[in-house]
Amino acid sequence: MISGLAGRFLDTDTAKAVVVALDHGMVLGATQGFENPGATLRAVLDGEPDGVLAGPGFVRHFRHELEASSARIIVRSDLAPTSTIPGERGTDELQDQILDMEQAVELGASGLIAFLVFGRTDASVFMKNVTYLGRLSMQSQRYGIPLIIEPVLWGGRIPAAKKADAALIEHGCRIAFELGADALKAPYTGDTASFTRIASNIPIPILVLGGPRMDQPQQVLQTVAGAMAAGAHGVFFGRNIFQYPAPSVMIRAIKCIVHEGAAVSDALRILSGKDS
Repeated sequence: MISGLAGRFLDTDTAKAVVVALDHGMVLGATQGFENPGATLRAVLDGEPDGVLAGPGFVRHFRHELEASSARIIVRSDLAPTSTIPGERGTDELQDQILDMEQAVELGASGLIAFLVFGRTDASVFMKNVTYLGRLSMQSQRYGIPLIIEPVLWGGRIPAAKKADAALIEHGCRIAFELGADALKAPYTGDTASFTRIASNIPIPILVLGGPRMDQPQQVLQTVAGAMAAGAHGVFFGRNIFQYPAPSVMIRAIKCIVHEGAAVSDALRILSGKDS
């Protein structure tokens, strides 16, 4: 059983969750495989995920479809683009809060998520980030809505070779907890030993993020299985679901690992259509 506010977006029976991240349009615009938001959402909801993460405009427009499903609504509260040019990646350090907890409640959210970006070259951007996280943490207790913090190593001071460093991820998760997170959306370290240490020491649920699309579906399922074996409470996957040819089938395959403890081989049978 999970104590605290995190239980509001986790499955009541397993205390785990498969959340599909559909907030990419806020920064990347018309992302490949996500050009039509309504069609993508319908394909995702057909797989019956435990939750959907999206921006406030997306949730407001598709609220009827979301509330008609069993998926819990998690709203993105901040924006951290890398460029002011739409659809383009850059090196700009831009980040600010766009939504507070009261607005999240009005949107019917079961959770609010915000970035904690480490490695900024401009310390003032980092401190602004920390300041609004502290404010959101206080509001989460007042409104009874869990705050999910996403600690990521995106800043320019962190070299590319250290972007998935297990020690940095461990420190980042601990800081996010100390700032008042009720749950974390965190990078997977890539191996069970290092992630087991993180998950066992952090007293709140950790769900792993998916990142860029992986080359093979088996990699996706192996990542899920490895994270779950190491103590994760589920996943926040976006591109590895909605860029898959059959998003609903990928969701079902991931759910069987997360909620049933199924082997990767069993999940692959679902993808192949051999197990319905």
